[in-house]
Amino acid sequence: MKKTICTYLLLIFGFSAFAQHPTCDGNRYKNIAFLAIDSAINVQYGQNTTMNGVQKNLRMDIYQPIPDVAAKRPLIIFIHGGGFVGGSRQNMRASSILFAAKGFVTATIDYRLMDIPLVDSITVAEGIIHAVSDAKAAIRYFVEDAATDNMYKVDTNFIFISGSSAGGVTAAHVAYLDATDNIPEYFSTLISNNGGFTGNSSTNTHHTVPIKGVLNYSGALWRSDWISAGEPPLYSFHDALDPIVPCERGLSMAYPFPVYVSGSCAMQQEANLKGVDNGIFIYPGSGHGAYFSELDTIVQQSSTFLNDLVCSNSVSIDKTENMESKIQVYPNPAQNLFTIELPQKKHDLEISDMTGRKVYSQKNVSGKIEVDCSNFRNGIYVIQASNFKSNFYWKIIINN
Repeated sequence: MKKTICTYLLLIFGFSAFAQHPTCDGNRYKNIAFLAIDSAINVQYGQNTTMNGVQKNLRMDIYQPIPDVAAKRPLIIFIHGGGFVGGSRQNMRASSILFAAKGFVTATIDYRLMDIPLVDSITVAEGIIHAVSDAKAAIRYFVEDAATDNMYKVDTNFIFISGSSAGGVTAAHVAYLDATDNIPEYFSTLISNNGGFTGNSSTNTHHTVPIKGVLNYSGALWRSDWISAGEPPLYSFHDALDPIVPCERGLSMAYPFPVYVSGSCAMQQEANLKGVDNGIFIYPGSGHGAYFSELDTIVQQSSTFLNDLVCSNSVSIDKTENMESKIQVYPNPAQNLFTIELPQKKHDLEISDMTGRKVYSQKNVSGKIEVDCSNFRNGIYVIQASNFKSNFYWKIIINN
């Protein structure tokens, strides 16, 4: 079924020098560039069996900007959350339409959910592997289409994968888990029993699954050291004290038994260690999924991240290797006083506690700034340094 969605959004024209991808014009991918979206709903991309033995047809909804004369366009696959037991592809419909209006081909996908009693972490691990197998089949659908009918005009050199919560977990594993990693035996056995690293959710396994970049919203990896040098750039959003998917390596409270995962903060640290381009927005809160309340900021940062990869093959938004080299916060943990060392470009500084309450702010500063924290309560705080292009975030522990 196909239909046209009129988005009634402001069309902004922009011009710039030709960049890496021929579609880049200084506006497309960063801003709303199309006023209407064409959709293909309920497209089957694969088939597989659930944990309970139920045969499931795997489907997705596909969105394209119209009218569009581009011969090849970047693709974003969106994966919904729900703890691998709930949710549906419709949860990511709004994001799919919005990014299609920015010039991407987008798709929001189904995947198999866990439909047996949850008894231990190995059950959850298999749920992740099922979702990864299904997501890879969805990507291969577009790779095969590009090589045959070319209905969707996808540039297979620019395929991005995105997800929220369980969808972010899935996206991260699609991008970073491979046979070169140090994988526990029980996890390797589950992979082998479910079609190996290609998965078994479609028959077109001769196609590769190329990933150009990852948008991870409150997701995680089973092990952060599965991120390796040379792997795709990563943009993450995470609540600092998320109890469902911890930002650091920690215990998830999503299940009634222990499940340990490495969230966005742990993934960022590993990406820095391995030299993988990455950016992160740490929200100063203790909930799960605050991306809904911070949607404007996240969409803007995600769009900048993707635009940089499509149009210049680099990451400028909140690039953490630049943060590591140019922004310093010390000592950390701090007592009474700490120093923020900024590059010469002017920044606005804000410091907030975990409830979002602002405890410090200063405008147009650079160089070394000493912050008196003697009146701060003990705990974790988020430092935000903003300029006209980017927002940088840093965590500091106060222990007076």
